[in-house]
Amino acid sequence: MKLSKEFKIGIITILTLVGFFILFNFLKGQNIFSSGRLFTVKYENVNGLAPSKPVSVNGLRVGQVKEIKIIDTAKPIYFEVVISVEKDIEFSKKTVAEIYEPGIMSGPEIRLVLDYSTDIAKSGDYLTGRIAGGLFDGITKQLSPTQAKLDSVLLSVNQTLGGVNNILDPSTQRDIKLMLRNLNHTIDSFDKTAQSLTATSNSANRLIASNEKTLTSTLNNANATLASTKTTIDKFGKTADKINELQLDQIVKNFENSSKNLNTLLEDINNGKGSLGKLAKDEGIANELEATIKNMNALVEDLKKNPSRYVNISVFGKKQPVQQ
Repeated sequence: MKLSKEFKIGIITILTLVGFFILFNFLKGQNIFSSGRLFTVKYENVNGLAPSKPVSVNGLRVGQVKEIKIIDTAKPIYFEVVISVEKDIEFSKKTVAEIYEPGIMSGPEIRLVLDYSTDIAKSGDYLTGRIAGGLFDGITKQLSPTQAKLDSVLLSVNQTLGGVNNILDPSTQRDIKLMLRNLNHTIDSFDKTAQSLTATSNSANRLIASNEKTLTSTLNNANATLASTKTTIDKFGKTADKINELQLDQIVKNFENSSKNLNTLLEDINNGKGSLGKLAKDEGIANELEATIKNMNALVEDLKKNPSRYVNISVFGKKQPVQQ
């Protein structure tokens, strides 16, 4: 049978549309040849989730988001998300369908946090939904302590600057200016003193340079005098050593003889020998000596009281009779 040209064109057009439809759904991530098991998940916020987004288990894609329906008859409203699971994976009704963001550039997706209890989930069942913290939420949580510390540091800096502003009031500023002015005067005084010391040092250097020969000669003479003095002292020391060596024994011997003679004299006096011994031992001589001393004392007293008895006094060349 011969096909007409129009029929061929229609067949080609239908095949093209079917191919385009299959390609379009394939690019959207939908598999029109396998519907898989369908599950419904309730969310209060889909967080930007869109149909055809992947559904994964432990990082492996096992299905996709089929439909998102808004339930606006309830207060508050919520969303019902229909997902398909194409892989033959068994899990319980307690499995959680979690919306998360796998990366910065990709949008929100759904991952199944599987539960393996006995109540196996079947197509058409409801699963529990939740929203995981996004990538930026984790970064924000990590940066929160740092931000708190930074806020504390900034607060301390503000307080410090406030304290500095309070310290630098007009009166304090005047005092600081006065102190700086006095410091400048002090520095000028130090500068003048340094200049004076420099001039004095220059004068001393010129004086030393002009009298260098005299100072050199004086130092040479002093060195010669010290050398001569040292020689004299050395000679005197040697002479003293010789005198000590020669005369020390003789001095010791003389001291021993004198000590012996003194001991002999003391023994003679103690034994009543000689004049001193008799005087010390003879009580009569001692008594007579004591009486003589007493008479001499009486005579001296009488001489003091009556000097005219013993001395003639001449007045104008005449002698006065001595009173008896």
